[in-house]
Amino acid sequence: MTVLLIATVALLALAPGISHSLTLSWARNGEAITNVVTVTANGETNLDLTVPANTTDLRADIDLDADKIQSLYILSDQNVTIETNSGTSPGNTLTIGANKPYVWYLGCGLANPITTDVAASIYVTNPSTTLAANVQIRVLQDMTS
Repeated sequence: MTVLLIATVALLALAPGISHSLTLSWARNGEAITNVVTVTANGETNLDLTVPANTTDLRADIDLDADKIQSLYILSDQNVTIETNSGTSPGNTLTIGANKPYVWYLGCGLANPITTDVAASIYVTNPSTTLAANVQIRVLQDMTS
């Protein structure tokens, strides 16, 4: 079986003033609350990949310093599991629901879900037996601290 990995990685290190804007909304019965949170730093890592159906631990190269992450946004069109550093003994494991953004930013009131530096790779599992998963990862980092 041939496994096809389509990945695009962009890293902009020490670029001044990169901002990620996160629009957070709540709505019910015609009532709505919306707020935009903007996080700014000087480094960014982006990763787009396609994980074939029924794939376990597809490796994708990415380096992240856990202490320097300012915001994290992950979106997949299928349920996936992301493990950092190893597919068998991961530093962190993130469960991403289909079409449900996984969002964290510094100051959101929750602990950073990446507690261990990502030394070279993540491993992505797509349990769907019929559909490939399109995964988008956006990370904003402070490269100077």
